[in-house]
Amino acid sequence: MSREDPKPSSSDPSASSQLSRSPSALRADPALPFLEMAWSPSQMQEFLNKRVLPAGWPGQEVRVVAIDDMSYKPGKQCEILYSLQFVNPTTGQARWTAVTFADEKSLQEIYRRHYSGDGGPAARPTPRPVVFLPEYGCLVEFFPMDWRLPFLAWVVEPQQIALLLSQNGPKTEHSHWLPKVEVLRYRPHKRGVLRYTVNAPDSGDPQEVIGKVYLLGSQTVREAYVLNLLRPQAAACGIIIPKPLGVMEEWGFLLMERVPGTGLQLVMKQAQTLEQFKEVLGLIAATLVSLHSFRFESQEVRSLQAEVEKLHKRVALFHLVAPLLAQQAEALLLQIAQLGARSTTAACTFIHGGFHPDQMLMDKEQISVVDFDSSCLGDPAIDVGKFMASLRHKAVSKASDTFRQFAAYFLSEYQARLPGHRVRDRVHLFLSIYLVRRALRAFEKRPYDYGCAGPDALPALLLQEAVASLKEN
Repeated sequence: MSREDPKPSSSDPSASSQLSRSPSALRADPALPFLEMAWSPSQMQEFLNKRVLPAGWPGQEVRVVAIDDMSYKPGKQCEILYSLQFVNPTTGQARWTAVTFADEKSLQEIYRRHYSGDGGPAARPTPRPVVFLPEYGCLVEFFPMDWRLPFLAWVVEPQQIALLLSQNGPKTEHSHWLPKVEVLRYRPHKRGVLRYTVNAPDSGDPQEVIGKVYLLGSQTVREAYVLNLLRPQAAACGIIIPKPLGVMEEWGFLLMERVPGTGLQLVMKQAQTLEQFKEVLGLIAATLVSLHSFRFESQEVRSLQAEVEKLHKRVALFHLVAPLLAQQAEALLLQIAQLGARSTTAACTFIHGGFHPDQMLMDKEQISVVDFDSSCLGDPAIDVGKFMASLRHKAVSKASDTFRQFAAYFLSEYQARLPGHRVRDRVHLFLSIYLVRRALRAFEKRPYDYGCAGPDALPALLLQEAVASLKEN
């Protein structure tokens, strides 16, 4: 997603004064002095061409830079994923670069351990440039280099993945048929999701498998275990869950089958009438009811208190640069905790943990569910509230009350199918929590928007929505 430059160049003497004129919205971050440059695509284009590419990729030049994703922790670090268009693109050219702005010493240690030969994988199939510029407090990694996902560089290589597919995925008679590799999702230093398509002439239609790269190999093993445990229970309910095909624990890599269907996000967007939209919501509610009936054992149990405590830790960082936002979020979390202490407790069930339209696919009326990374035991209102928060988010961003009505309809559909869980008694608490979380994430992804719009920015509007949701019970 591209954006316009939010502020004047740091070389412009009016830049700092312009920032100081709106202290209530966004303050400068003394720990990260180069954020104005980082948040400006045009300045980053100049920075990459003049300071980075000559050191790491001589002869290359970018003509377009856009911000695809961001994760900003005030006073700590800012990780930005930039998409790039090169003047003279070549085969295998990096599509993205991840730039981390942080404390010079911590970045220096990362560079020494992972890119100077002192640690990490001994060799990579096709090295990509990594540049550390201590004077700017930044580390530049050209995709697929990622110090926290060191084997990402392996699993994007067709030759490397072909061997794994021959052992675990679609069988082909001709080993020279290399898969097509597509990156579906990538969060720098967190996770990558890829699709591999094998076009073997003797096997009919192209065959596809999904690969996921995790931070830890233990996450890979756990995900495969959870999928195998849930698949037969899901099949009995008419739900498809992907089958694990192979686990490379040392790589933090999981291969699984690609389940059929179109993402629910797109299905909902393409609904022509209100009745069609409600029909989809009914299917989603029925699917969630089925998931909450699964047998599952876990040492992790999520609760309202735990969710509030996690958000309190995130909010603490915001006081440095967005004090008004931090104060509003803390007041909300305090109110949620107080109301939660007086609410009825719920029996724990299996929960998906990340229940959202992106985690479901539809093929006619057949539902598939994916991404069980956050699954555990917990209050079923967690899943209901999280899904409702995605609809209320749309109500805010689109200024449409229709999506609030859809959220209420989804709740009524779930409650009608499973009245014993009494999620209506507690869902407003979790709905508000996840609206606060979405507000924080909206700030972390686009802090410059908050700096420009202040009280009218999306994070502030989402907090207002959270306040309203607490009053609805």
